[in-house]
This record gives sequence, structure tokens and C-alpha cells, in this order.
Amino acid sequence: MTLNEARLAAGLTQLQLAEISGVNPRQIRRVELGEAEVGNLTAKNLFLLADALHIDPRELIEKAEV
Repeated sequence: MTLNEARLAAGLTQLQLAEISGVNPRQIRRVELGEAEVGNLTAKNLFLLADALHIDPRELIEKAEV
């Protein structure tokens, strides 16, 4: 599952996800636009996003590796 798919499934905007997770909204935007890889996020940011989306962080990483 991509970050964008997970965010939309959770019914959140990029700004809402940023507020809930504490991850900079610019970083979220860059990943969703393909300017940055989810696998290149810091472990801290990956876990913050996964926790905010109520998913296992592996779901975000495994999709990126395919």
C-alpha cells in the first residue's frame, strides 16, 4: 500500500496526517509525488506515519520495494 493509498483510506488530508503524525507535511507531499521514497524516510518518521494511519510500517515499505 502506498502512503497516498493509506492516507486516503484513513480519510485524511496530507495536512491532517502531518498534524497527527508530527511528520513535516512537505515530506509527506514529496513521498506521495514520488520525489522521495518511503524507504528513505527515517525510521522515526516511518513509524510515526504508520501509527497515525493504524497500519504496520511494513505495509508501506513492502509496496515501495515491489
